[in-house]
Amino acid sequence: MSNTVLALLPLALAYIMFTLGTGLKPSDFKVIINHPKAFFVGLINQVIFVPLVALAIILVMGPPPAIAFGILLISFCPGGVTSNMLTYYAKGNVALSIALTGVVSLLSVITLPVFITLAFNHFMQDQAGSISAVKIGMVMFLLTTLPVSLGMFARHKFNRLMIRKSGMLNGLASLFFVLVVLAAMISNWALLKSQLNSMGLELMLIIMALFVLSILTSKAFRLSWFDTKTISIETSIQNSTTAITLAPIIMGSTVGLPAIALPAAVYGVLMYVIALPVIALIRNKN
Repeated sequence: MSNTVLALLPLALAYIMFTLGTGLKPSDFKVIINHPKAFFVGLINQVIFVPLVALAIILVMGPPPAIAFGILLISFCPGGVTSNMLTYYAKGNVALSIALTGVVSLLSVITLPVFITLAFNHFMQDQAGSISAVKIGMVMFLLTTLPVSLGMFARHKFNRLMIRKSGMLNGLASLFFVLVVLAAMISNWALLKSQLNSMGLELMLIIMALFVLSILTSKAFRLSWFDTKTISIETSIQNSTTAITLAPIIMGSTVGLPAIALPAAVYGVLMYVIALPVIALIRNKN
């Protein structure tokens, strides 16, 4: 992978997050007030339970350190526009999905640096060098929080234009997502072939466990099925583009994507393979 392509990855993520912001408006966050219990169940699931489930699967399956860290890196990332789209297809609470995606994305400037530093120090302790939580926090602000905020401002200032161009904006964001995933796979092709079976199994177990866990936690708090299936999707679908983009920044790579980006690339494909049949199953369930 050329240095030019590697340098464009952060721009691709910033654009995707900007697109997420153009889909947000202040009224979307009213769901926090109108449905506080559902929102906070989804928030705790996303921020706390997703990393814990990923860690549990890693400790049981014992993948190589770089793969283990890469899997955890995905679990630390917020959801994205994909979870909002899948919630719509599942006939879920799209407003709740959008609010969770927006809030968790904004919070990631704090949560990601802390979680990444802890995971790196544990799984990558033999790796030369160290990482800076402050640097990662600044990167997250520039690549996620700021673009989302600018997207929301653009939606507020140019509302009709953003609505009219939403199809084109989202289509371009989807193209960037596909290119980022392909770049990560191509950069680690040999490792992908050797680790695909075990890595795929680990990621599938995580996604399926999160679907089940999120349904159980929602039912424990007596949430409606409308909110339950929303939380299950929002909890199980992460923004793999964020993990792939952060990988070279964490490892200090200047040529090609490091191995820790590979789980996110595989996840970017598997999440559709698992989520779409589940959504077809729960879509019309009362």
